[in-house]
Amino acid sequence: MLSSQWYLNHKVSDSESKSINTLISFLSENPEELGWRGKNKPDPKTNHGREKIAEKFLISKRKPILPNDPTTVPDQMVSELLCIYFKYPRNRLNEMKVEHQHAMAAENMVGALLEKYIDSVARDFGWVHCVGELVKKVDFITYQNNQWRLLQVKNRDNSENSSSSAIRNGTDIEKWFRTFSRTGQTNWHNFPDKRLVGLLSEDKFISFVNNLYN
Repeated sequence: MLSSQWYLNHKVSDSESKSINTLISFLSENPEELGWRGKNKPDPKTNHGREKIAEKFLISKRKPILPNDPTTVPDQMVSELLCIYFKYPRNRLNEMKVEHQHAMAAENMVGALLEKYIDSVARDFGWVHCVGELVKKVDFITYQNNQWRLLQVKNRDNSENSSSSAIRNGTDIEKWFRTFSRTGQTNWHNFPDKRLVGLLSEDKFISFVNNLYN
């Protein structure tokens, strides 16, 4: 693994150290599963490559989850329809545009917050959050009963696209989602690791996010 001096230089916590060691062990055994954008893809079997992977892990893990500023201009016809068909008062339309942009920004944050919340509990049970897409199409890994478990987490049952589904076909990647899109009911009771059922919940997720931003 990495040298103790490297961990000291990067001020790595015990929890981060365990996660890095597990992640590098998995990628050393399965280098083809390393997710890496751009050129100069590191080799997890070399010390330099392991350092690059660990550095990306730390940067991604420590990066705060913040909303992205909207980059598109709202369609004016949407506002017109809200006024004409849904009978919203015209003097509310500009305010509603801003509210809609905020709602979209918040919706885009939920997936990352969900993974961060699960990590806050699951890491004590050996699960590693694969931040920065370091493992292709996988959000969490763990080593149990002498074998690797790979988990893909989604916010809703209809949020997986066809490409990620195709990649998972024929692999051992498990899938779990938080909510049912048609009923709004949650799926925490079906979390794949039964040790975490009861420890993870919707109320605790909400409290976690409150504590994160307040």
